[in-house]
Amino acid sequence: MPTCDSILRVCAGLVVCSFVFTTVGCELNTGANLKAAVRFKPSKVGEAAAESETPAETTTEVTVTDGVGTLKGKVEYNGAFTPLPPLYAKGADVKDAAVCAAAEAPNETIIVKDGGLANVFIYLRKAPKITGDAAPAGNLIFDQKNCVFKPHAMIVPVGKEIRVLNSDGVAHNTHTNAKKNTDFNKIVNPHDSVGAPLIYKQAEQEPFSVVCDIHSWMRAYHLPIDHPFATISAEDGTFEIQNLPAGKHEFKVWHEAGGLLEKALVVTIKPGENDPLTIKVSPSQLGK
Repeated sequence: MPTCDSILRVCAGLVVCSFVFTTVGCELNTGANLKAAVRFKPSKVGEAAAESETPAETTTEVTVTDGVGTLKGKVEYNGAFTPLPPLYAKGADVKDAAVCAAAEAPNETIIVKDGGLANVFIYLRKAPKITGDAAPAGNLIFDQKNCVFKPHAMIVPVGKEIRVLNSDGVAHNTHTNAKKNTDFNKIVNPHDSVGAPLIYKQAEQEPFSVVCDIHSWMRAYHLPIDHPFATISAEDGTFEIQNLPAGKHEFKVWHEAGGLLEKALVVTIKPGENDPLTIKVSPSQLGK
């Protein structure tokens, strides 16, 4: 085991961070509050960064002043909102009704609570130059209950294993619609608590849908990503990204009903706590 002195020598000139991936929508271990230790290599102010062999959309130059900061905020729905009715009611005449219609199927396309918009992906536009393992420990869980995916929205570290479970008493055909990654398209047997392994090997530019080919209404969204600076807004629209290197950053903001809401949202991070960021979304941006 390295001594404190050796660690200090290794860490000289580096900012050592512990980053958090977050997801929402499931009480199981879906990746919420998982920490990963990585090292960020800051560039000196005014110094040109070395050229990278990584494609342009996967790396970025971040000018670091000193320390790291936390970005907190809220995605606000700027208008009146009437909650969407369920996809079908409890007891409805749908396929595999004994299981699927044991409870109503919520319409999670747009969820607004206390003026906040849920399930909005907020993520750094390009991967910063970091070293170390950015993936959190432990497997991620993607389940199916009463013919509804749980969680509805999920951020997944590249190379991290997801266990695709099935808590239902009927089979599901879980099918991803990735652009860069090979599609996962498998039958998951009833009451499968072990799960089928799913690993994304490449980062994607935007989230993509996951569907069940047996039950057409089932839909969720995944975003494989190669850095830890990403989050999904909670039910009330609030969000948080910890341990961002101080400096100027560009974020993407994406929602399933409106697609890419912000292509390059510029945010300047100061060390420590920062003023809350408000992201306003109009009904028209979501097709309302």
